[in-house]
Amino acid sequence: MAVSREEVQKIAHLARLELDEEETERMTRDMNDILAYVEKLNEVHTENVSPHSFLEGKQTPLLLDKVSQFGNVSAALGNAPKAEGSFFIVPKVIE
Repeated sequence: MAVSREEVQKIAHLARLELDEEETERMTRDMNDILAYVEKLNEVHTENVSPHSFLEGKQTPLLLDKVSQFGNVSAALGNAPKAEGSFFIVPKVIE
């Protein structure tokens, strides 16, 4: 799968970006390089690979998410311009 210059220009228009000819060419090359890499990744066989298989020494270690409790909510909220209860109050940015 390849991306054409016209498709890059359409994507740029939708994203409200103004690309000159050089930027359009570079973006076309970059996007096609990314797509080629994704195609290569799709060729990797991962059917029998579990997220925890590294524990058995079979795969490169992955970083696992770890849930932890934040200890000092009061100190964090003390730095906030506005807070209510245990929440930060932030200004509305989208109308």
